[in-house]
Amino acid sequence: MLINELPDDCLLNIFDYIQDLEDLINCFKVCEKWSTLIVDRTKNVKYFIEQPNYSPDSVCYQSDEPFDVTFLCKWFPNLRIVDFCTCNGIMSTADTAKLIRDSESLKGTIVDDFFFWVYTAELERIMMNANLEMLSTEHLYFDRSEINENVKQLYLPNRIFLPKDVAHIFPNLERLHIRCLASSGDDYSNGPVMANLKIIELRLSSNDWEDSCRIFEVMDSCPVLQSAHVIHSNDDFKIDDSIQNANLQDLVIQFYEPIKWNNLPRCISKYPNLKHLSLRNFSLKDEDIKQLILILPKLTLLDIRESFGVTQEAADHVQDYCKRYGRSIKFYFKKDDKQIEVDWPQILNRPEKICRGFDFMEHCFFKHFNQLPHFLDPIYD
Repeated sequence: MLINELPDDCLLNIFDYIQDLEDLINCFKVCEKWSTLIVDRTKNVKYFIEQPNYSPDSVCYQSDEPFDVTFLCKWFPNLRIVDFCTCNGIMSTADTAKLIRDSESLKGTIVDDFFFWVYTAELERIMMNANLEMLSTEHLYFDRSEINENVKQLYLPNRIFLPKDVAHIFPNLERLHIRCLASSGDDYSNGPVMANLKIIELRLSSNDWEDSCRIFEVMDSCPVLQSAHVIHSNDDFKIDDSIQNANLQDLVIQFYEPIKWNNLPRCISKYPNLKHLSLRNFSLKDEDIKQLILILPKLTLLDIRESFGVTQEAADHVQDYCKRYGRSIKFYFKKDDKQIEVDWPQILNRPEKICRGFDFMEHCFFKHFNQLPHFLDPIYD
């Protein structure tokens, strides 16, 4: 049997495994039958990505030659996110603008430093005026006088902006990933309220090692915050005890250098409904764990595998406490604990730039900061 004699559903299954854009274009040109089937195939594509991931909702481009942007705009009607890292050196400003302008379904773009150095001003104008809801960029410098109310997810690994600057430019953010280099004396308490922010991923460094940790000041400006993944250099916390957040359920805290329990109870007490907590690079004692489960009455997951100092005695206490008071707490303290893979199989998920579903626990909680996705696409929710 010749390949063209195969039933349409068989050919479609074969085409689903073709992820390279150039290969799909070549198949499209074979004959009318293949052209029709390729159109059906491309309707399922939502992501134009850097590397193949063997998912039928994604395509990539691995050639160094320019490709037909018009084909991408016309025959991929449900394209949601474009990773321009796959286009380094082969796309002009005009092609970039055309792809963003003519792809009506487009909701997000990932832009690396190559585009910044080649045509930063033009690209900034294109991005800010497009109807994008998700934006990831390393070096674009947004004018603080401009306001963009469309963007809901922002991924900024560049240390150019502080959270209060971002809150002013992008007032409707629901997720923010940002790395900041703060100067001594920077004030975080007087910035705009991030009224819609549900997820924050914040890595805060300071050019003064003695500066106070201002992470919790930033979180205080996010009244509906549900999930946080934060890193800082020291444990000299600046805490406003008068502000609590009853919405926060998921929290990952990590420090560059090992720190002790000290002020952590004050910080944790700000989030009385916390369910999932991960402490990384902490020096803890068994008594600290006993205190922690009393502070957090809603806690169901405590992950301290990347901290040290806790023994089996603490685990036994947690188990006995749960039996006595009718609570259920999954407690992991051994680095090689395999039970967590059974209880939370998502821990085995490989890092991806784009994850399907706006779900912090599924895609972020168990990841290291450098592995966090650029976007959590809510289309699958």
